[in-house]
Amino acid sequence: MKELTIKNVIIVFTDRGDLNQTLSVNRKINFPLFIPNQKHTSKVISLDEDITQEADGIYLDKTGVAVGVLTADCMPIVLFNDRELSVIHAGWRGLFGGIIENSIKMFKEKPTNCFIGPSIRVCCYEVSPDFIYRFNIDEKFYIKREDRYFLSLQNIAKEKLKNLGIDDIFDLSECTACCGKYFSFRKGDFDDRILTYAYLRE
Repeated sequence: MKELTIKNVIIVFTDRGDLNQTLSVNRKINFPLFIPNQKHTSKVISLDEDITQEADGIYLDKTGVAVGVLTADCMPIVLFNDRELSVIHAGWRGLFGGIIENSIKMFKEKPTNCFIGPSIRVCCYEVSPDFIYRFNIDEKFYIKREDRYFLSLQNIAKEKLKNLGIDDIFDLSECTACCGKYFSFRKGDFDDRILTYAYLRE
């Protein structure tokens, strides 16, 4: 389990050594943790809403609780300022569906910082040519090896963030599929998940 402190926000993410985080018994946290009912949507909710509804991001503006997401290749992203934060689960569906934009809409004051956690990278994230053409993806976001296409979700996310005025981005730059430290759905970890959560300091 790794912990980062950036401004007034504590960000924690797990690895294989912390075991499967879908099981609450493996979670080492001493205060309430809220995780949305993830279904690869672009919806972001707050703790004032029904958190059993399908959503892939959760917004927080109070201390004493944490919010998080479970991933195994998709990007865990934390957006925050000094008094608010949002943690989102962003695979390609959420990313192209506007989950980053929807998250930012929840904030009273625009987020100033972003953290991108362990996720599958351009080295390993192969997509079909049809996928590239269907979404009209700019060639700066993928590399081509012979007839195979490898996509960088992280670079797409960063461009979106910068266009929305968020330049302070910390990208962990670790690939879940090939570094060996994290669970990866594409490598056969179909049920195991990484937990990334964040909370505001008192």
